Amino acid sequence: MSSAADAFPPRKQNTLKSGDGNGIFDAMEARITKLEEIADDTRAALAMINVKLDSKPDQGWIINIICVIFGLVLAAIAATAGIFTLIR
Repeated sequence: MSSAADAFPPRKQNTLKSGDGNGIFDAMEARITKLEEIADDTRAALAMINVKLDSKPDQGWIINIICVIFGLVLAAIAATAGIFTLIR
């Protein structure tokens, strides 16, 4: 039986320097900059999705319209039945 650690062995990467108080490696600034760009793009995409969702009708509005249509159909059926009853 293999474990998750066997399926995904650790990647070899530069480790943080230790002992001198810096705690960084050469490519860290570039990685942080890239992650900040990704975060900004994600924020912009989420804001755009939020704007699009605000313009859509919500579920309650749709249910209300369906109930009104159903009520009008039932009223038309009742009116037709009443007219047929009066004609007889």
